[in-house]
Amino acid sequence: MYSSAQKTKELRFTATSLYKDPVSDIVPNDAAHAQEWRRRYQAAIKELDPAKLLKRIAEARRTILDKIEDSFSKPSDPEQVALCNALEMLTTLRTIAEREISEQRTGT
Repeated sequence: MYSSAQKTKELRFTATSLYKDPVSDIVPNDAAHAQEWRRRYQAAIKELDPAKLLKRIAEARRTILDKIEDSFSKPSDPEQVALCNALEMLTTLRTIAEREISEQRTGT
């Protein structure tokens, strides 16, 4: 089990370190523009603990959905694209985390 968990951690670390944030080209990442949804999203994509990851994903998704709701007045806003990309990545991460948790519980 340890070997499997270690391999998963290494793969996730490699994927995270190689991963280019799909929203960084659309929404600037400067201190003045660092929005709550972006901070929560980045915390989620960098989390390695599957149990903590699910919480971070839920927080990020909630914040992103709130932001989308608030910005319906500007449907062509580039931030809308960034928000949708972030939601897609969080959905993928949630699936991976849920699978890892399930494997840990069953010992596979």
